[in-house]
Amino acid sequence: MLSLGAGASSATINLLDERNAAFVGMAQDGPFDTPITVYSELGYEQYFGGSTVGLANPYLYASVLAYFENGGYSLTIVRVADDSDAAIIGVDGGAPGARTGLQALRDVSASIVAIPGATSQPVQAAAIALCESMGDRIAILDPETPTSIGAVTAQRAALSTADGFAALYFPWLLSIIPGAPSPMPPSGFVAGRIADAAPQETPAGSVSAASGVSTPLTSQQSSDLTALGIDPIREFVSQGVQFFGARTLASNTEYRYVPTRRRAFSLTSSLRAGTAWCLAAPNDAATWAQIASDANDFLHMLWLGGWFAGATPSQSYFVHCDASTMSEDDLAAGRTVLLVGFAPLTASEFILLRIEQTRAPVTGVAPGAARFALETPRPNPVRSGAAIGFTLAQGGLVTLRVHDVSGRAVRALAAGTGFATGRHELAWDGRDDSGAAVAPGVYLVRLESGGRTLTRRIVRL
Repeated sequence: MLSLGAGASSATINLLDERNAAFVGMAQDGPFDTPITVYSELGYEQYFGGSTVGLANPYLYASVLAYFENGGYSLTIVRVADDSDAAIIGVDGGAPGARTGLQALRDVSASIVAIPGATSQPVQAAAIALCESMGDRIAILDPETPTSIGAVTAQRAALSTADGFAALYFPWLLSIIPGAPSPMPPSGFVAGRIADAAPQETPAGSVSAASGVSTPLTSQQSSDLTALGIDPIREFVSQGVQFFGARTLASNTEYRYVPTRRRAFSLTSSLRAGTAWCLAAPNDAATWAQIASDANDFLHMLWLGGWFAGATPSQSYFVHCDASTMSEDDLAAGRTVLLVGFAPLTASEFILLRIEQTRAPVTGVAPGAARFALETPRPNPVRSGAAIGFTLAQGGLVTLRVHDVSGRAVRALAAGTGFATGRHELAWDGRDDSGAAVAPGVYLVRLESGGRTLTRRIVRL
């Protein structure tokens, strides 16, 4: 089965990179309350130093090392002045540069948030609130104590996030990172493993840079914790230390699992970015049909990659962008609403995502006509190709290509070719650029002109 992660794309919508994590904590050097992104231990040391001497909370540096040891990719750091709740939670000044502590993460892209070793209820509630308000990230929380099951159970009872914007792991880990404290809070290890997993994958398996756990868990204890939404970390004689759970703290069962929550993040952000072109187009049926077509192609690619449950596309996802998804108030406000549903691998019902694009208010200006239109290709059962028609409102250069469902260009029918105003039709003979016949199946026709792109499905018989 394919594993589609960052960089995968359909012909028009890219799967955005969801591997960036963000940590808040204390360091010896570096600017305070300023997000800085690093890609390695050396990058961290360049800005923040490699010493933890005298720090009230010494876990940030070691957690950075654990993050990269467990597959982490990029990491944004916010250094705070002390370990008080006020300094960590910070202040939202309403604009980049005016935010401090945890609130400074409002200015960065991150899909995972952690504050290693900071376990007070106000701090963890603030981390959850940040993730909920941003809508695109999950908080990884540490247990208050390294060993107490009773304490982590009470901690869990005080935390709430209906739609799964946080996950709590237990217990702490015995570190084998040179010079690092031991035991260590698990959030850095967990964040690295999550960042290393594609959004549809369960972040489970072996823990790197750990020799054991601060308190061993029995199977019954592990089951009891899991039932509460606490993710156990266990040690086995033959397998070492293992992440043994991937549940969120959700009360909404739709978002009970970390990969479901991450998949929703990824789909929402990718679809929003990939349909933003509509803000420069009329909010009409033609635009809605193009959005639906683009979203269908994107979700079909992910379905082929194993992102959704269901044996057929109709069992796995749906897309609606039409008069049924927008009210009169939406239209008056210039909103285009795309409604997407997908069947997660861990549940049988569809999870609904609402993607909105809102235009800036315009007074006294009528929307302009579309510069061109791409017709639905007409398959040719005799020649196993298709006729592809398009209309230009104004003559110009046109690129017209056939792509497979993974986004790879198969055949260029026009490459920066000049066409006059009016309707045109080109024929595809079912072959690639080398002249070889392509396999029967679903392909995509992509028309580019004047900085705009339109896509339609095509079936090669």
